[in-house]
Amino acid sequence: MIEHPIELAIELPERTRVALGQSKPRATLVFTTPEGGEERMGVPVALAKRLQSKLDDDALEASSRAELMHLIGEHARSCAMERIAALVNMRDYSEHDFKRKLRLDGYASSTVEACVQRAKELRLIDDRRYADAYIRSKVSQGWGRSRIERELSAHGIAAADVAGWPEEYLSGDAEAERAYELAKRRPLKGSNDYERLMRYLCGRGYAPGVASSAVNRVLAEAAATADEPLDGQFS
Repeated sequence: MIEHPIELAIELPERTRVALGQSKPRATLVFTTPEGGEERMGVPVALAKRLQSKLDDDALEASSRAELMHLIGEHARSCAMERIAALVNMRDYSEHDFKRKLRLDGYASSTVEACVQRAKELRLIDDRRYADAYIRSKVSQGWGRSRIERELSAHGIAAADVAGWPEEYLSGDAEAERAYELAKRRPLKGSNDYERLMRYLCGRGYAPGVASSAVNRVLAEAAATADEPLDGQFS
């Protein structure tokens, strides 16, 4: 076996619960030179475990620090691609979301960019496919145009770049009807109903004009119903 001019040790972090959206704890690679110098490097836990397995099997052989770093880089890219594949198996994500998740895992920017680009070539990542499915899902849930556009932007996608948006997904009549159906499901309290329903619809992403028409229609129907005589009542 080739002698390592630099010894490598691996320190894994304690297991801890991480809040959604926060960076995960990193493992530490400790490089020690024959002269006693020490260098420490933070890496994703998945990569550290892969390297530890290779060390245990004497399968991480390198004749120089540069060669060792090259091997670590190869394993980092392999682990990152496995992470992407695992995420895809659960559900689809945008390119922006994949990059964010890999960075939170602790992968270097160069690794993230290289792996995301490779995943795009393999069609594991496709923002057009993601945007189409996302929009159709949110339309079916009753979301309005502005909210869909806002949330797409949070996933790194401009609605203006989506082919067919909004004509192929939303029509004026259909959106108005969805707003009306949503407003009709809300209970009326007899006080500030207009303001409450407007806040609700605008919060769902409907334009003020669409929301106002829907609310006025609901309130008019409620008023008409209240004025109708009861069965058997003389008018």
